Amino acid sequence: MDETKLLISKIEDLSRICTKRFYPEFSKFLDMTQQVAVKNIKAPGCVYYAFGGYADAERKVIGCFPEEYEYDQGLFPICILLIEPSDPEGLTHRDFLGSLIGLGIKRECIGDIILQEGKAYAVCLEDIRDFVMYNLKRIGNRSVKVTEADSAAIPEKTFKRITGTVASSRLDCVLSLVVGTSRSKAEELVRSGRVMVNYLQEGSVSAKLKPNDTVSVRGFGKFIYLGDKGETRKGRLKIEIDLYS
Repeated sequence: MDETKLLISKIEDLSRICTKRFYPEFSKFLDMTQQVAVKNIKAPGCVYYAFGGYADAERKVIGCFPEEYEYDQGLFPICILLIEPSDPEGLTHRDFLGSLIGLGIKRECIGDIILQEGKAYAVCLEDIRDFVMYNLKRIGNRSVKVTEADSAAIPEKTFKRITGTVASSRLDCVLSLVVGTSRSKAEELVRSGRVMVNYLQEGSVSAKLKPNDTVSVRGFGKFIYLGDKGETRKGRLKIEIDLYS
């Protein structure tokens, strides 16, 4: 069984348990691609919700609630840990994630990790909270302090607005502008499997982007295509992009 089918099977199992017990059941954290894969699952008597611990979360837990059960975000088995290193200089997302994985924690038990001014907010499943608080002592060669935090402390995502003109809303045209490269280099990015549109791999360089499409480029980052704002006198599209900063 491939990974997508196995994931769908696990979510369907949640619905069966939920219906039997008449109580919400929850998955582990899913990335955006996995969330897309399960978004159309339906089960009689059940309603699915997704929550990642805070408003702008990318990695989320799927909650399967009985149809007549009142939705309560507080039931999701999620906690937020504040990790403060003694010397944060040079530490990256990879360093924090790597140290958590190094404790033997599976990636599916960890949600988003948000960096802010030398500290990190790590969203985790509740059942690993105490383990992390008592065992995470170092990030690299720096000592750390771990405490529980509230979602209100997590900073909102920020974007950098990019404007420019392109020949069309084709993926290769827009990538060329945003990444700052030639059309041929943009085509290589797509054909090498490094580009995802709405969290699904896109292999067509001529795919047309629609307003609010999310584009991820491995090794570069992620942006939201906001659409065009009309044409120039020479017939080129004036477009706007929000680049995740």
